[in-house]
Amino acid sequence: MKADNFNAGVLRFCAWTGPIFVLMWLIGAGPATGWVFLPPPSAADSAAKTVSDYTSHLVPIRIGCILMIFSCMFYTTWGMVITMLAKKAEKGVPIFFYVQVVSLAACVVVVLLIGFFWGAASFRAGETAPEVTQALNDIGWLGVLFTGAPFTAWAFALSAVTLMDKSPRPVFPRWTAYLNIFAGITFVEAALIICFKTGPFSQNGLFVFYVPMITFFVWIVVLSRASLKAIAAAAEEQTAPKTGSP
Repeated sequence: MKADNFNAGVLRFCAWTGPIFVLMWLIGAGPATGWVFLPPPSAADSAAKTVSDYTSHLVPIRIGCILMIFSCMFYTTWGMVITMLAKKAEKGVPIFFYVQVVSLAACVVVVLLIGFFWGAASFRAGETAPEVTQALNDIGWLGVLFTGAPFTAWAFALSAVTLMDKSPRPVFPRWTAYLNIFAGITFVEAALIICFKTGPFSQNGLFVFYVPMITFFVWIVVLSRASLKAIAAAAEEQTAPKTGSP
């Protein structure tokens, strides 16, 4: 990062949008909707039960879905600051930088579509066939847990860059690479939602919902903190007197 294009204030703001995203999405999925989606309902619920959940909380669900949809703006800014910081560690052709950018773009679409499909389910809930509402609700849940591929690709690319960074002052500490790998593996595990409607590997199960989702949000907060430290180090480097200066 050169002095003429380094703006620590902007980067810090973007790093803080990670926790903002976490808070906004969790509020949207939880209290704003009347706790319809958190904790998650069972995938074995009948279509009638699903419709009842929606019709009993129509306005809260719509408000919550709006919050979830617009939270993707903060996921975008958070993801880009991490990706740009990691680019500094790559030498030559920054292939992992481009993998991260493309993966991040796909992740943002996933985050956007979760609230979109739940909102679509609420649009005619009680007016259309219960199976239609249930199907849209299912698509929203599959969006939460069955779409881990771009998140894993980004996490693995970031871990690769971090492990390859042999500079005296690496951008991200080495231990964050192992956190990225662990997070990426849990996102793969979440895809088992497609195989089960009950049990620990189902939509509301320990290994498909709670472990991946808790890991996801902790991962964001931890990387936000690591990014703030990286920005502070880069700012210090920019202001430090150059060797040989009078």
